[in-house]
Amino acid sequence: MGNHYHLLVETPDGNLSRGMRQLNGVYTQKHNRRHGRVGHVFQGRYKAILVEKESYLLELARYIVLNSVRAQMVHTAVEWPWSSYRATVGLESPPAGVYVDWILAAFGDDRGKAIDGYKEFVANGKGLPSPWQ
Repeated sequence: MGNHYHLLVETPDGNLSRGMRQLNGVYTQKHNRRHGRVGHVFQGRYKAILVEKESYLLELARYIVLNSVRAQMVHTAVEWPWSSYRATVGLESPPAGVYVDWILAAFGDDRGKAIDGYKEFVANGKGLPSPWQ
């Protein structure tokens, strides 16, 4: 996305605000230095949403991987290289700090069947409204 990003983060401590300030601040400084710019890189302040229900967590995860599809930047989630989708379906290794097993567990114990279930779940969400509605 050109002016924002989505993260699904689990933190056992109440330090999300401090972590996001660090992430956005360091990235903005490096980006601006590299491109000879000043000021904000991302649109607005970060938004944090507490997710307590498993079903909403899955909807949120699907929303994130389909965001570039809904924005018509790509046709399918697998085409967007800056997403965890490719790692979740086993096409590449997840980067450090990205855990895909938790979402696959929602689709079964057998990894192959879980990946197939996840792919179908994401594909079925393509025409659905945003979970924010």
